[in-house]
Amino acid sequence: MSATLAIALVVLALLGLGIAAIFVHLAWWLLVAVGGLFIYFIPSIVAGARHHEHVLWVLVLNIALGWSGIAWIVLLIWAILGKSIWAKDAGASGRS
Repeated sequence: MSATLAIALVVLALLGLGIAAIFVHLAWWLLVAVGGLFIYFIPSIVAGARHHEHVLWVLVLNIALGWSGIAWIVLLIWAILGKSIWAKDAGASGRS
């Protein structure tokens, strides 16, 4: 009886380790996927944070062409160097 119990405990422990390994593996890939999406959308995030006047265009082009490294870099530069809505409003009202 004790040999059967020992074998059952070993099988359950190995099963538990397998499930834990699957969970860790899944959590790792989920973290990598979220990080990848964050990196992919950096131009849109920067444009939104800077209140870029063409933030919607940056987002649409980022979704459509962001996979291309050249387009991603161009969008990032555009997001950084583009005019802010606040700067546009301040210039129109004569404030600096």
